[in-house]
Amino acid sequence: MIAELTVPPPRWLPARLVLAAVVVAFTMAMLAGKSGAEAWTATLGATELFSRCVASGVVLIIALALALSTGCWLQGLLGGRARVALEILGAVLALFPVAALTWALVHEWLVRRGLPVETLMPLELARADQDAAMETGRLLWRHLAPALVLAIPLLGAVLMTTRLPLRTRALMLCLQAPAWLILIEDVLHFMGWGGWMAQAIRSGDVSATAAGVAAGGALMAVPAFLSSLIPVTQTEHAPRFRGWIWLPWPLWVIAAAGAGVSQTVSWGLMWLALFAMSWPAWVQALRGLKPAKQAACVAAWSLEVVSMLVVWLAAVAALHPQPLAGGVMRFFRPLLVTTNAQAAETLRDPQALLRTGVSVLGVALVLHLMSRALRWWSSLDAETPRIAAEEAETEEVAA
Repeated sequence: MIAELTVPPPRWLPARLVLAAVVVAFTMAMLAGKSGAEAWTATLGATELFSRCVASGVVLIIALALALSTGCWLQGLLGGRARVALEILGAVLALFPVAALTWALVHEWLVRRGLPVETLMPLELARADQDAAMETGRLLWRHLAPALVLAIPLLGAVLMTTRLPLRTRALMLCLQAPAWLILIEDVLHFMGWGGWMAQAIRSGDVSATAAGVAAGGALMAVPAFLSSLIPVTQTEHAPRFRGWIWLPWPLWVIAAAGAGVSQTVSWGLMWLALFAMSWPAWVQALRGLKPAKQAACVAAWSLEVVSMLVVWLAAVAALHPQPLAGGVMRFFRPLLVTTNAQAAETLRDPQALLRTGVSVLGVALVLHLMSRALRWWSSLDAETPRIAAEEAETEEVAA
């Protein structure tokens, strides 16, 4: 959940994503003690990632299309007067930890309903029963299962940001989705880019992690290019130096765990990334406000950053190769499922994992709603005419 605090995207975003990912991957390999040639080979030498990126790209595009189309449909169906309700619903969907959500859905589908998940329990048929239609169905379900799970938090992000232009929301999802895709593919054992990244991070394989980071830039660039084709319907004021904001910093912080970054450092890096990404937009919002309302705006900013930090720390905890011990990270321990025995126990009884997920959702949601209340009060005088104009425009279009 990072789309709400962004500024308009820069030009040539897909190319920026590819180049930045290669630079980050090369730097990660160099910091791990590899020579220049070894770092370059680690960054671009994993040719087996191509087929995995194609599979994950299909999943990513399907999920983005489902989330954006459903979000726009709900927004158009309910109109401007239901915007607050939609944003709260979106917050619930977006702030629930993705690892807990995926395990809960697998438990419901596989254990309680007894229905198949192709990547976890492949359907075995006699040769005589295998035909083109059956193989096509299995292929579709193999990709639809992770896509449908991924579409849930992405739909939440779309509904949370109804005040942003559609193009901005779509592009921001392109940066956010790959991090969630790692968690989903790991749980579903989907043989894609996300599954590669989860294995590389947990094993501490710097070369594989760097290769995955570099390939992730291309994975994000394709849907980002498609999203950039959406026409701009609103005037967007973009502050300077926005290019560094529009990069997948949380994803790279998660990947840094595969290079040996400790839990405490990962926590600090994630806070720094969220702080830096949101800082320009909030500084811009402070202009023209009275001191009391500026203080409220700063408090709202702090609460929102902590709300996002809680959600992203849950993602770090679910993938970190080191045992979760001490401080806040111990709270996320049920989200870390690494062995077959832990997976079987989680499928049999996911209560501990769900309790952790609900607790994370509760903390993040309360902080988010407090931030929204302070933000609403700090911008009340300036927002009232704009909201009235938007509602009048919505009613005119509906008529």
